[in-house]
Amino acid sequence: MINDMKLGIRLLRYGYGIKTNLVLLIVCTAADVLFFALELAGITTPLDGYLLLACAMVPVQILFSLNAVDIVLASPVRKKLQTSVPAVMSLCATLAAYLIIVLKKAVIILIHPDKTAQSAVMLSFLAFLAAVIMVFTGVLYKSFPAFLVMCFSLSGFVSFFMMSLLRSDFLGEDMGALVRGALIGAVLILAGGTLEYVLSILFYKKPVSKKTLGGKLSREL
Repeated sequence: MINDMKLGIRLLRYGYGIKTNLVLLIVCTAADVLFFALELAGITTPLDGYLLLACAMVPVQILFSLNAVDIVLASPVRKKLQTSVPAVMSLCATLAAYLIIVLKKAVIILIHPDKTAQSAVMLSFLAFLAAVIMVFTGVLYKSFPAFLVMCFSLSGFVSFFMMSLLRSDFLGEDMGALVRGALIGAVLILAGGTLEYVLSILFYKKPVSKKTLGGKLSREL
């Protein structure tokens, strides 16, 4: 696992669209800081933390672009680059982003104790979304329809269930609720990373879909 992480980090510099993805990271991080500031001011913003989790998938996007290069596809590390390396990177990056979100929610609760139940439920909700994205990551670079299914399923879930979940207090209203929400979230993310790896193994022999690698890159292939 550690070796896969090191290999992924070393290869990131050779990925496609690094500058574009860095700009995306900066924009999403800035937006997340803004949403956090609004939460601290007492204004509820359901997107707080969501964009930060999205940032965790950027390294995987950069890394998987290498699988469009013939020399990489013919190399002995091809299988790792399509299975264990992206799975480990997405898991570690997502857990790191999730830890930051947990700390942010803790700060919000200290300032606004009345948001304890809402923040705890939001942690579980965000972790569930992250787990779904990770599971689909195991196959979406091989199948454009899988990418569309992920986008529509996530948007539908957010649209129909987010507000009702935010009004729920099933985890409790004490400080322990935050701990329970964080633990549930960690388990969901670990499960998502495991399923991502399993699916990447199952679909390993399927060729990479050019459509999922981005329009500009697909035109250059």
